Amino acid sequence: MLFETGLRGAALALIGLLAIIGLPGTLRSSIGRATLLFDLCVIAFLIETAPGIHEGLAWWIIPLRILSNSIAGVFVVWAETVFGDASEATRWRWVVFVAVLPLAAVATLSGSSLAWNATHAVTLIVVVIETARVLAGRKADLVEGRRRFRIIFACAVGLVILATTLLDAAGVSWLPGLSAVLGLAIVAAMTRLRAVMPEPTLEPAPAARGGLTISVAATEMSAEERQLAERLRRAMEQDRAYRDPDLSVDRLAERLGVPEYRLRRTINQRLGYRNFTDFVNEHRLKEAREALSDPAQSRVPVLTIALDAGWGSIGPFNRAFKGQTGQTPTEFRRRALADFAIGHVLPVSARSDATSGKTPTSA
Repeated sequence: MLFETGLRGAALALIGLLAIIGLPGTLRSSIGRATLLFDLCVIAFLIETAPGIHEGLAWWIIPLRILSNSIAGVFVVWAETVFGDASEATRWRWVVFVAVLPLAAVATLSGSSLAWNATHAVTLIVVVIETARVLAGRKADLVEGRRRFRIIFACAVGLVILATTLLDAAGVSWLPGLSAVLGLAIVAAMTRLRAVMPEPTLEPAPAARGGLTISVAATEMSAEERQLAERLRRAMEQDRAYRDPDLSVDRLAERLGVPEYRLRRTINQRLGYRNFTDFVNEHRLKEAREALSDPAQSRVPVLTIALDAGWGSIGPFNRAFKGQTGQTPTEFRRRALADFAIGHVLPVSARSDATSGKTPTSA
């Protein structure tokens, strides 16, 4: 009992200290806000599962228990914020939290076994799916520290939440004592997160895209890096390696004949991309925009253009295209072709005015 109380107190003190240390910049960044919300969730969990409290339902326990049992939604918000690099809005990540919160509230207030079973089931499903998403994104992640942390994240945070949910659903009587140890595991993982990303104001930075042409700055690159960057430029811009729908970092590295870690470092540290998919899609989108703007290809189906540019299906292409341009491919094509037609009609009109002795501004 005394040992368990000590563990629980240590966990609360550590996570509270970490939250206070990062507080100055926390509210100014999405990562900081997500981490703070996760901090609060873990603190609520450690308090409401304490011996003598776990069995009761005092008024002040209710919000703590609701927040504690909404951790699956917070888990999604946190993971998508920390590991996501999508340029488009990711408001959907809050949908899970908004959906789980009332479910946890109903279970807490009603005490219904059906509601609690539903809450546990949803938690398990959400955590499994999100953990799989985090691990699946590791291959395309170009930020080395964050890439390594994905495994720590999955093994620590994801498995801790799964274990806690399963034990609670099974009605394990010694869960309160175990929860302190599991809480410490979560704290350890979050401590590692802060070590990997020490700046609380750090945002998922957009890729440095001054243009698609890969510049090779002699003052910033070694001779070896310049050579690799030039070979990469030729592969992407001349050989159009991006047209391979299964292109990955390892396949491109094999094609260039260089170690995978060197290619990752060049694309991330020298070209400014944090995610390989974003890097490849920039080239695919450039080709798609040019094709959609070309009057000679006005009758080519959008699907054909997407497939030719390297997308495996129309759905991801449409989402990426709209995320970059704010328009669907069809809307973009219609406007681009209309602008092209206007640009060709105006000179003809001007010539007609000239032959009739009128100026473009004359009535």
